[in-house]
Amino acid sequence: MTVRAGVVGAVGATLIVLAGCSSSPDSATPTGQPSGATPTQSTVQPAPSGATPTQATGLPGPSGATPTQASGQPGTPVPTTDPGAPVTSGQITLAPSGPATSVVSVVAVTDAGQATDGFAIVSPDPYGALDCKYAEPSRSGNTPGIYSGCGASADSADVCWAPPGNTTLLCASDPWQRTLRRYTVTPQLAPVGRTESPEPWALELADGRHCRIRVGGAWGGRSDGLVGAYSCDGGSHDVVLQPANARTAVDTSSSTWTVQVGPLGSGNPDFPPPPAVAVRTAYFAATAG
Repeated sequence: MTVRAGVVGAVGATLIVLAGCSSSPDSATPTGQPSGATPTQSTVQPAPSGATPTQATGLPGPSGATPTQASGQPGTPVPTTDPGAPVTSGQITLAPSGPATSVVSVVAVTDAGQATDGFAIVSPDPYGALDCKYAEPSRSGNTPGIYSGCGASADSADVCWAPPGNTTLLCASDPWQRTLRRYTVTPQLAPVGRTESPEPWALELADGRHCRIRVGGAWGGRSDGLVGAYSCDGGSHDVVLQPANARTAVDTSSSTWTVQVGPLGSGNPDFPPPPAVAVRTAYFAATAG
């Protein structure tokens, strides 16, 4: 897997490379930077598991952030200092400052259309067929050429690569499983660009939980109007939350990105204000070119 990685700009940040969490919660359990934080990204060619990645070229990051460099393996928590106890301000619980968030661009498919660096195509192959009449750029693509908009939400075909010929797609569930599903598609795919403001495909939180961006579905609610944006593992009913009309769930206003995490329920029940949790690593998808 080719991974482009960077750590959001903070003096003394170190480079990590990584290569995502399931996105289909049940109806009651679904799953921006202080001014001046301006990340830059560097691309990294990762070696197979256990090897040390090497630095490559620069790549623009998501809006406003400025990553530098980092190292590690997908799904492996990056050692951090103890973030300490959160503090409460107004209606939200604020996370203490911590290490800068790492920004990783995952390249799972080569220009020749082959799975790369630990990703594998699962059986059956092809996995199925998708109607791509409404194909569009993936909201989690950091480069042109990452597809979404094909099939139904249950297909989870929102982060996909197109092999040469544009008659098939290779779609990944998340950056951690390293699996790809091959779909035949109709009609033939037209090229797609990069979405204007990419949203992370997946997040690794400072407490080790993995969260994957939402792909449709009914997720329950809360009396404060917050909605589910990312489903998370970890054995709880917590998801990443955001206001219903917000563009993003991720606060990138400092070098340490944060998200609000809390439960959803049936019938919009009352819940305490959600705490802010630091994001250790934010994953995007990218093409090999």
